[in-house]
Amino acid sequence: MSDRLTLATSSGLPFLLLAFHVGTGLIALASGYIAIAARKGGTWHRRSGMVFVCAMIVTGMTAVAIATFEGKPSNAGGAVTVYFVLTAYTAVKPLSLRLVDVVLMVLAFTFAAGSYGNAFTALDNPGNQIDGVPAAMLFFLATVILLAAIGDARVILAGGIQGTRRLARHLWRMCFGLFIASGTFVAQLAPMKFLPAPIRSVPVIVALAAGPLVVLLYWMWRVRLRQNLRGLMTTKPIEAP
Repeated sequence: MSDRLTLATSSGLPFLLLAFHVGTGLIALASGYIAIAARKGGTWHRRSGMVFVCAMIVTGMTAVAIATFEGKPSNAGGAVTVYFVLTAYTAVKPLSLRLVDVVLMVLAFTFAAGSYGNAFTALDNPGNQIDGVPAAMLFFLATVILLAAIGDARVILAGGIQGTRRLARHLWRMCFGLFIASGTFVAQLAPMKFLPAPIRSVPVIVALAAGPLVVLLYWMWRVRLRQNLRGLMTTKPIEAP
């Protein structure tokens, strides 16, 4: 197994790959937080959201390459992130080829099964963790992925969704993708000394890590439960059922 790849210890192509991964990750974080703060459906939201999707796809794929280079037994974390942002995007921009939705659903069920396997493996490891990730977090991620896969199956069987369900699907998956990105940033990048000290402060770290999850819960409460669409701009009217 290879040693953990870091900017300080790597060189050559691995260094360039990691530096590119970090750069696109920072772009994803910045654009993701802009999309959260901007008026939903407005110009800033659409543009920053598109940048976020593209940056997260690139960041996720390079994460898979880095994990493979390091020889990690599980290297699907980046692919899971790509899955969430892709399905969030297709919630508002459906694909004409339904086969892609089926493939993404199958991948989600596969990711969920693998995540549950890693979670149970972590329970047998010292400290109940794998690569520093506690078993409880692995169970949490596996459950969210499983729920997302079940949601995919329901959408495919129904032939698509409209109204507040479609909007809620887009919002929660985008927020969860940002949650994964921010959590990774906190776990791996925040402790690095080359980052400014204010970013490494505890309040900022907590806000970066938990902020997207709090926003996710807010939008699910507002859009899915209360069906309140006031102030949201959409390409066509969305009527609450």
